[in-house]
Amino acid sequence: METSDKTFQILDALERQEISNQRQLAEHAGVSLGQVNYILKSLLEKGLVKIGNFRRNPSKIGYMYILTPKGIQTKSRLAVKFVMRKLEEYESLRDRLAQRLALMEQMGHGRIAFVGPQIIKDFVNAVIRDHGLNMVLDGYYKEWAGLKSAVRGSFDIVLLFDGSSEGVTKISETTRIPKEKLIPLW
Repeated sequence: METSDKTFQILDALERQEISNQRQLAEHAGVSLGQVNYILKSLLEKGLVKIGNFRRNPSKIGYMYILTPKGIQTKSRLAVKFVMRKLEEYESLRDRLAQRLALMEQMGHGRIAFVGPQIIKDFVNAVIRDHGLNMVLDGYYKEWAGLKSAVRGSFDIVLLFDGSSEGVTKISETTRIPKEKLIPLW
């Protein structure tokens, strides 16, 4: 994760006031507690965050990080960069998947059974549709164990979302589907 992504995650959490301490902030942003401390100090020095204190109990003083107007503007700029970077990653992933599926299509595979999360199946389906590939997902299984009940001949290949070489061997032995028909998505 880039520094600007970490900073964005921290500023976003602070603005929404979902976080009550640095440890929670570190978990939310996916960084170490030391990095959170370093980033917060930097944000304080730049005037993006200020520390406010409040009293919930007369005998106890609490502290809270508050975004300044400059901090809100910076968070907005970082949000735009963050979203653009994620969209670029998404498009790159779509292109890589389209190339992989087109290669499978060229090899004569048109009917695919898919094993993996529903959201990834939907993504694969969208890439097939959007790129006009002559393929169809004929079967969907959340987990490979469902392949045991698959109708033989209803698919050319099985696309495995999470398929290491050891996993392919085990799936083949258990389901009696030939290894050459079990293709890891990546």
